[in-house]
Amino acid sequence: MALATRIDPWLAERAARAAAVAAARLVRDAFIVAQFPLLQSRFESLLRAALGQHSGFALVVTPLNLLVSGRSFASLACSVHRVSASFSGMPQTVSFSPALDFREVDQFGLIECSLDFDFSPRRADAGAQALVARGVQLRGSSVASLLVQRGAAWRELTADDLEEAFASFWLRP
Repeated sequence: MALATRIDPWLAERAARAAAVAAARLVRDAFIVAQFPLLQSRFESLLRAALGQHSGFALVVTPLNLLVSGRSFASLACSVHRVSASFSGMPQTVSFSPALDFREVDQFGLIECSLDFDFSPRRADAGAQALVARGVQLRGSSVASLLVQRGAAWRELTADDLEEAFASFWLRP
């Protein structure tokens, strides 16, 4: 059989694979566009539950239009969350910034955690340390979740996780 007779079937197979990948990406993109704002809203409610009501806290939510390239959508509406504590002298701020991120299986986003103050974690501060180092992952393919790392495993984020991290940041002896 001559190589020339194998070219057309090879091109057809290649085009079919490319079409299947493009169709799967459209489905994935539709999922991301629908779930991203829902997880952002869920994250904000967890933040509010973790903080409770105290005059020493300020939560500032800043809308952000996240520009996107290489996907079927050009931007995502989301928010940056900044939590400041002013009850121990100088205000200290913890910022949570969303981004698209596809590093892990089923991952499509990340909420990065950054601090504007020095934080030297102790062994008891493992949750806070993981939050700063790895952030909160947005994952899922049919159901979306906010995940944090605990030890070697990833699990669903809770208000208790955030409360524990804030206590490590601000309420240390």
